[in-house]
Amino acid sequence: MSHSFRNILVISAALLILISYGCKSTEKTVSDDSVISTETETTVSDEDISSLQKLLNDNRNSLSDIHLSQKHDMPAAFLKTDSSNESINQNPFDGYRIQILSTRELTNADSVAASFRVWSDTTITGYNAKAYVSFRQPYFKVHIGDFQQRNQANSFTQLIKQKYPDAWVVHDRINPADVPADTASFSFAKPDSTIQDTLRNPVQRE
Repeated sequence: MSHSFRNILVISAALLILISYGCKSTEKTVSDDSVISTETETTVSDEDISSLQKLLNDNRNSLSDIHLSQKHDMPAAFLKTDSSNESINQNPFDGYRIQILSTRELTNADSVAASFRVWSDTTITGYNAKAYVSFRQPYFKVHIGDFQQRNQANSFTQLIKQKYPDAWVVHDRINPADVPADTASFSFAKPDSTIQDTLRNPVQRE
């Protein structure tokens, strides 16, 4: 009986020792894993922070450099000066004339041009308009004056219409040297009675 009891005690003691040893191993393993895990997390965290800080510093410097050296270029169209008060026609040879005749007969065109010169020299003041004869198939045309501004051409046309009712403004190549001054004012030099005498044979445009 005592021998059996002794065996039970030995077996019980052995089991207690094994259980105790197993718990300690588990604790140690868990503890070691926790330490390793904590150390790994701390190490990764520090590395992440350092990398992030470095990335921010690098980018911050780059952005700053770009801001300081960047050229804020605008399209050339937006950098043009305001031309609202300037003449639309930048080409000095581009302008207007007044057509008073269109005919197939050169002699008729030459006659009307000469007649206009005489009439204009003795009737109109403010601008000595020249008469030009040109050929644009199939017609010979008589054009008057050289104007860069259409409003001046319109104003002069109102005077010419007294003798040439069909006069009208046309776009044409002009002689810049013969353009009237911007402040030029056109008017009749003779009394109305004399002007009426010149209206007896008006020339009509074909």
